[in-house]
Amino acid sequence: MFARHEKEIIACENGRGKTAHSVMKKFLFWCSLILAGLNLSEAGPAEVAKPKFKILALAEAGGHHIEFTKAARPWLKTFGDETGFEVDFITNTRPITATFLATYRLVLQLDFVPYGWTPEAQAAFKTWVEEGRGGWVGLHHATLLGNFDGQPMWPWFSDFMGGIRFKNYISGFATATVHVEDRSHPCLKGVPESFVIEKEEWYTWDRSPRANVHVLAKVDESTYSPDSSVKMGDHPVIWINPRMAARNVYIFMGHGPWLLENKAFTGILRNSILWAAETNHHQ
Repeated sequence: MFARHEKEIIACENGRGKTAHSVMKKFLFWCSLILAGLNLSEAGPAEVAKPKFKILALAEAGGHHIEFTKAARPWLKTFGDETGFEVDFITNTRPITATFLATYRLVLQLDFVPYGWTPEAQAAFKTWVEEGRGGWVGLHHATLLGNFDGQPMWPWFSDFMGGIRFKNYISGFATATVHVEDRSHPCLKGVPESFVIEKEEWYTWDRSPRANVHVLAKVDESTYSPDSSVKMGDHPVIWINPRMAARNVYIFMGHGPWLLENKAFTGILRNSILWAAETNHHQ
């Protein structure tokens, strides 16, 4: 009897111990949740990755190149999410001032003409390039240099592009092989020595820009398919102008959305954006 009562007391004490232990475990568990919640609320905003830099993309609002712009928007968004930048788009140059450009690391002339810019935008961009305040990547339409749409040519931009004027183009399109000339340049990293571009207009200019720029790649006019009489002999299609303080790259290709499915083209565009964004001003 006495022994049994002693056992019951021991059992009761053990039960209380287990209960107390259980209560303590629950208490500590809820405390940890509360602390974790406090930590998350404090760390949350800091853990959201901020973009390393911003790109200003100039894109035409309409015209027959609009499909390229439509395809480039999500492509750039994905690329930016992967590498840490964000893109703002504008469809005219009215917002461009020195103050406006100061918030960006790169101007991407996605498919935008070099004429009809406001005088203030011209002055701000000229300073941006000549003083290396940011980088520049231009595609396709950036060498539509001449008198277009009732607008006079911007002489400084012609000089920036190697002192050239637009002359002609293959209106029916042609497939052609592009040969890389400077494989050591960062813009051509991982790009094959030669690659094929399908369905492009292949602008010609009144002269080759080679004497005034550093050529990274040229098109082999003998590979035009179908063949065309619109040729210029020495025909650079990707180049940089090392006379300017800003890192700059011109890539002729950029007419249609199918280019964004071409690994060589997208590789060059990726490389060029990242290289040009690392400007002298920001290094």
